[in-house]
Amino acid sequence: MKRLSCQEVLDQLWEYLDDDARSELRTAIDGHLANCSHCQLEVDSIQHTIHLYQAKENVSVPVHLSEKLTNALNSAYKESGQSRD
Repeated sequence: MKRLSCQEVLDQLWEYLDDDARSELRTAIDGHLANCSHCQLEVDSIQHTIHLYQAKENVSVPVHLSEKLTNALNSAYKESGQSRD
């Protein structure tokens, strides 16, 4: 089986995280993750975010963190030339 690069893993990550992902894709990405702590951290972070989003309880974000996130998003949108509408 072909070994995947980090970029190939990241490009297919959402498909991999889908419960209906192809078994060959899961096998290939699992093989990569076993040897790549950077990609494993990315997968763990995204899975944690998904679980938080799906949780029934509301999670409060501290005001200072919310302001930092808002400022960071506004800067990123300005740099990319996109609108936040």
